[in-house]
Amino acid sequence: MMHLLWDIRVSLDLFLGGLGVGAFLVGVILYYVDAKVYDGFVKKSFVVAPLLVIAGLLLLLTELGRPLNVIKTIYAVNPTSFMSIGIFLQSAFVAVALFIAFKVLTSGVSSLSSKIVYAGAVLAGLVGLYHGFLLSGIAKEPWNNAIPVIFFVSSILSGASLMVLFNLRSLENLVARFKLPLIINMVLTLELAAVFAWVYNLALTTASSKHAYDVLISNFSMEFWALSILMGLIAPLAIFTLVILNKLSLKAVAIPTFAIIVAGSFFLKNLVVYLGQAV
Repeated sequence: MMHLLWDIRVSLDLFLGGLGVGAFLVGVILYYVDAKVYDGFVKKSFVVAPLLVIAGLLLLLTELGRPLNVIKTIYAVNPTSFMSIGIFLQSAFVAVALFIAFKVLTSGVSSLSSKIVYAGAVLAGLVGLYHGFLLSGIAKEPWNNAIPVIFFVSSILSGASLMVLFNLRSLENLVARFKLPLIINMVLTLELAAVFAWVYNLALTTASSKHAYDVLISNFSMEFWALSILMGLIAPLAIFTLVILNKLSLKAVAIPTFAIIVAGSFFLKNLVVYLGQAV
């Protein structure tokens, strides 16, 4: 029987925190591109992002068993603990993001200082990277140096997809200005390459990594192939390719396609969390 150090609450923290990071960063990009044109999109991104990270952080704290210890963690960071560093970074990001959310809700996007938005973007990036380093800092074969890249790209994909779902009225503008399906396909391809590089490394490196690969294929094949790869990456890649070739209308397939990208991000991160504990 598999001994679990962490349960699904850690997976949800990584997933929700990643959604928040991705949502915030796409809001930052549109803020700097044209805050007036994308005012509604930016406002939603900056309001939703801290709420998602807070939800993930609360789940993480309940998993640790002593939620009230977060106060001590904020001012007494243990530099040797990725968990401690992560709680500090997420708390710092939440503080800045909540201030930004308050400003956009009370005074509008135009009232924001570009400096505070930049600070929020830096913290969001650090939090996004921390999600992967939390695992790669632990001596488990599946949690190798590929995980920070896989998790960060997944967070960008899922967060951006979520915000597109919340701003479907802006879809035509985003397609016309940014060639959205092409950009998303490029990022999906990058993520697919990173995941297969991770699997290839497990299969061919050492005896212990080969054991991890065997566990992945034998015990997690459904979660990996069907939910994470086929549904979360290959299906949207194929759909957006058909959109680029004018075989499909993006408007007709936007909701299910962006939704499966978000769902696929959860399944991938949950798979990685449990695989590392199974070997």
